[in-house]
Amino acid sequence: MLRQAGFPMEALTPLVDTASVDEAHALLESRSRLTSLARDLKPVLRQHQVPGCPQLAARVGQLRPLPGRELRRATTALPDEAARTLQTYQTSAEEFAREHGAFTARHRTRLDRARTAVAEAFGDERLRQVLLLSNDAAYPEFAAWLDTFQGNMGRHTRRMTDLLTMYLQRVTTKNETHSHFGPFTVGRVGDVPGIAWTSEREMERRALFSHWAAEKLAQSAAAVPGLFDFVCPRRRPLSFLRDGRIDLYAFTTRDGLDTDWNFQHLGGRQVAAHEAWLWQRCDGERTLRELRSEWDTELGSHAPVPFDQVLKELVAREWVVAEFEIPVGDHEPLAALRRQLLSAPPEQAAPILSAIGHFEEDLARFAKLPLAERPAALTAAKARFEKLTGTAANRNSGLHYADRSILFEEAHGEPAGLTIGPDIARFITDELSIVYETVLARPRLRMRRELAILTRWVAERFGADVEVPLDRLYSEFFRDRHALEEECATVEAELAALDRVITDALLGEGGVDRPEVVVERDRMQAILTAHPRTPAAVVDPDVLFAATSRRALREGRFTAVIGDCHAVREVITHTSFGPLIQERAPELLPEVYEGYLSLLDDGEVLANLSRGHPDKSSTQLVYPCYDLEVYGRSGQSRDRVVQPSQLYVVLRNGRLELRARGVEGRLRLMAPPAGGPSIRQDPLSPFAFPRHFGGAGLDAPTLEHIPRIRCGRVVLQRETWRIPAARLRGAAAFDGPVGQTGGEEAAEFVAACRLHSELGLPRHVFAKVPGEPKPIYVDWQAPLLVRQLCRLAARKDGTLEISEMLPTPSQRWLSVHGHRYTSELRCAVFSPGGPR
Repeated sequence: MLRQAGFPMEALTPLVDTASVDEAHALLESRSRLTSLARDLKPVLRQHQVPGCPQLAARVGQLRPLPGRELRRATTALPDEAARTLQTYQTSAEEFAREHGAFTARHRTRLDRARTAVAEAFGDERLRQVLLLSNDAAYPEFAAWLDTFQGNMGRHTRRMTDLLTMYLQRVTTKNETHSHFGPFTVGRVGDVPGIAWTSEREMERRALFSHWAAEKLAQSAAAVPGLFDFVCPRRRPLSFLRDGRIDLYAFTTRDGLDTDWNFQHLGGRQVAAHEAWLWQRCDGERTLRELRSEWDTELGSHAPVPFDQVLKELVAREWVVAEFEIPVGDHEPLAALRRQLLSAPPEQAAPILSAIGHFEEDLARFAKLPLAERPAALTAAKARFEKLTGTAANRNSGLHYADRSILFEEAHGEPAGLTIGPDIARFITDELSIVYETVLARPRLRMRRELAILTRWVAERFGADVEVPLDRLYSEFFRDRHALEEECATVEAELAALDRVITDALLGEGGVDRPEVVVERDRMQAILTAHPRTPAAVVDPDVLFAATSRRALREGRFTAVIGDCHAVREVITHTSFGPLIQERAPELLPEVYEGYLSLLDDGEVLANLSRGHPDKSSTQLVYPCYDLEVYGRSGQSRDRVVQPSQLYVVLRNGRLELRARGVEGRLRLMAPPAGGPSIRQDPLSPFAFPRHFGGAGLDAPTLEHIPRIRCGRVVLQRETWRIPAARLRGAAAFDGPVGQTGGEEAAEFVAACRLHSELGLPRHVFAKVPGEPKPIYVDWQAPLLVRQLCRLAARKDGTLEISEMLPTPSQRWLSVHGHRYTSELRCAVFSPGGPR
């Protein structure tokens, strides 16, 4: 899949001002000369004390001109040569103060001009859609301000243009946005070399209803009198009944990302027979009406507590889910809700079914509406949603990974008939394999070591040939967790050592001061060969080609760098645009599934996870395999759903196996239930595939500079610098004459120019600020873009990570309708393991 930015980088051109950089360096040179004069003058002033002028040395130390009265006294009191030195300093200090003041004024004018350009850019209706679809709750404020902007430059203007600039940066330089400002194009491997397409068409937008919003509608449906009886309650997957006691386990998260999920035991208690009776029968297939009828038949007047009271208690303790549920991953959640309501009496379900139909009409209409009419249409849909559900139509303000609105949009890109040639396919498979193997070396080592730890622990705790139910495994795991973590600490030390070996191999013996290191492939292969290529793995690389044109790409004149290289579940089939790609390429799911099957050992069966989380739609295609229900309801038929209560581990012939009652074969999970890579987060992690989150480059956290590392046409690491955030903080970074005010932004820009020059940074970079979820693009010749970096850096302590923009702006090979875009290829790479 080809993913691209929605707007060309040329949209940022009006923000560039090359003269500002030259002037900043001229100011730095003036300050350097003045500092030298001050350094020579201060000892003279200390040697010859001037009566009545105790602050002379301090003023000189602050690079300030002396007041006239003090200057006259000092000139009179000092020896002739010292007086001449003082006069030279005074002339330079006055000149520097004038230059600094003039630069500050010009810089303010430049920022104002750039802010005006940003406001004018958002006169383009397509850019306004960025605001609407990224943050529709704030859209009315943005639109009202843009419509009334007359060029005034107050505090509100600065705030608004700072926000708009950040949007503009992102949609012109990043390939991970959505809708028409992050379109995708699905392609196949063909016969034409390079990357080609047969024609260019109109972009096709598709509006989709957010999963969380459909869940709110489902809650409203359950509140309609009589409809609740048609809910099919199910046991919470990680609740377990044993010896008359129910215990509940859960995965908690701070930010919605499964990299940070924490597996916990939430407690439990003894339950009465009637509570256990109902809990066991909540299978997700029988309705409450049917369960209530069974209750009356089997327990009747013998039940000490009414059915509804027992159900309420089980739900309150989170042991049972009793609501209309939208299956995890369903990209048509409104249709899923409708199907659940069809068995209810029409007169009761009619209002909700009518509302569902209305929202579906909204989606089809919204995607085709003229851009200028869409804000009003969305506002009307949100008003109906809020009236029906009593819930705000927006949420999660300020979160990056979140569905904020009741709808979102994806878009098919303009290229049609996209193909990549066999040459590109070979490059991705063969030349880039050194990146995949480097990325996977540590996760594979972790999984091998931790599987051995877990196997040894199961043998000691339970013995061989004992089928250990998952809840017993969990309870003993929590009892011994501290000891297991200590054993895992030795694994972490081994991983750190391997990281150092790989780092040393990549950097070689020439030190880290070079801008580029060229690594021979044989040297890396020798390091990697020392480590088994097991277990099998799947990686999802984002491949960025650096080429001046499509022709250069076709002729093999390119380099390539991997942006992100996650080793998680195959991403395309588990993302919001997966179903749209499946519509265009029905072979997607079968081929990816075949890729997964190629990773299995004899006797293993594949199981996907039903594991959503509340901050994302978690769209995923339904694989033709078992689905382990973890968090949320599976979209599979219930006969293909495995419950955690069916799972058990057993040690047979020295091999630890994960199995499920009713399933033939050993289970291989697409991902561990808790998401983490280590048994410290999830004791089932060794039964999945090796996990890696993030980029493909070096970690090397102690290095302040990492050269670009290249192996042939493959860039394994962008050139990177790590610097304290404090170096970009206004007067602390560049101190002009003390006493001048209003120059904070100018001082930050001069400090940035000095930093850029001292480190030899390229003009175009990405900067990762501590605490920010994504890097931001910086052009050091664009004062307003530099301001955004300084503004974010001012809020955070810690280290900035600055990396070269690669591909560079001149290496944007993707040209559509005469415009050039940043882009990347996303693909799935399956590594069955075995001999190298």
